[in-house]
Amino acid sequence: MTHSQNIQTILHILQDEANGDVRAALNKMAKDYRMTWVYKSKDELFPKTGDDVHGELDEVYPIKGRQYDIRNIAEGDNVVMIEMIESYPDPVTGKIYRTPQVIVLELMDGLIRTGRHYTDPDLSYMELTVDQINLALRDTETKIIIKGEVDNN
Repeated sequence: MTHSQNIQTILHILQDEANGDVRAALNKMAKDYRMTWVYKSKDELFPKTGDDVHGELDEVYPIKGRQYDIRNIAEGDNVVMIEMIESYPDPVTGKIYRTPQVIVLELMDGLIRTGRHYTDPDLSYMELTVDQINLALRDTETKIIIKGEVDNN
């Protein structure tokens, strides 16, 4: 299956994240890039990236074993929406956390300018099984799997 340039950019940045490659990811982001999480955290309504995106990526990208199970991709004029399950092991306990989410990414001049993560952060800590998530996704098949390195320490 061939994908548009915008979808390819999004798939590549997800691979960069899974690989922990901050530099490659930054090359796909506009200078004024911002991500917003559409939920309420303990301290903030709609948390978002700050001015030090590089530093923030340095914190989250090192997690080894991250995987994206992409179920649906939709595209409009300079916008890509992805329904997926993000999975990653807790670096301390090794427990696998799976979070269903939808991400909306807007692009300008081939670079990701802004995005929004739609998810319930409480689900992230429930150690959901694949079967539990599939109940919510009701027969929606995996279209693409993006995997990062596994930490074998």
